Amino acid sequence: MRDFKAGGDINVGGDVHIHDASSQPKLLVMCNTGELLNERTHRKTLLSNERSRKIKYAAIFFLVCALGLGVGALWLHFSGKSALSSVLLGLGGLFVAGAAVKIVDEPSEFERRQLDALREISHILRERGVE
Repeated sequence: MRDFKAGGDINVGGDVHIHDASSQPKLLVMCNTGELLNERTHRKTLLSNERSRKIKYAAIFFLVCALGLGVGALWLHFSGKSALSSVLLGLGGLFVAGAAVKIVDEPSEFERRQLDALREISHILRERGVE
């Protein structure tokens, strides 16, 4: 507001919102080396947090699935259908293992964005001769 020199005759009649350029996003190419190194550390932390969050929720889901399969197999075994119990445990175990590999190994949209940004930071630092 110090740059306004209107002599006190400005009457707005409502709210005034002033946006300065400090809150505007900055392209990675325009960042200096220190900012890029800080950004890389930040992106790695975000990626690590997202992966641990994803693994935690997947582990809870698969624990519930395995518990359900175990209870179903025990019920079938005690009702005299032990062959069907073995099939349920075998196929259910394969399903749970396959789903776990797919969920944990395949990156989410958020993870892909972070990996792309990390790759771009690495390329920029390599072009500048830092890495």
